[in-house]
Amino acid sequence: MIKKIKDLLSNFSKDEEIEESSEFAKLDKACAALLVEIAFADKAFNDEEKESLKEALINSYNLEEETIEEIIADAENTVTESTSLYEYTRTVNDEFEYSDKLNLLENLWKIAYADSNLDKYEEHLIRKISDLVHISHGDYINIKLKVRDS
Repeated sequence: MIKKIKDLLSNFSKDEEIEESSEFAKLDKACAALLVEIAFADKAFNDEEKESLKEALINSYNLEEETIEEIIADAENTVTESTSLYEYTRTVNDEFEYSDKLNLLENLWKIAYADSNLDKYEEHLIRKISDLVHISHGDYINIKLKVRDS
């Protein structure tokens, strides 16, 4: 996904690069907010979940740890102020291909299982996000089982 975005950026003028960069930042913020939503779903954001969140952001978006800390802090604020998942899932639906959505779902499950305890609120929220980003039920179950068994 990052390669696709970099390729797009190299083909546009400087002004368009700034616009694309802000769109990428918006997408990062939306994904990070969804990941933080899962981490906070059980009302406990412990060290295992925070490390899992950092790892998911590093592996999925090739970001530096300092940037990740800023994204997490920003997403924490956004989540506490937000009343709906719609704004985040809309961004994901607008910008992600299906394979990217599956990767996001896998990261959501990794965070939910990071503390070795799947809370019913975490599972409910992941199901809701999965529906909002139009992931099939079969893929939802397969990814859940894959992460749980790993």
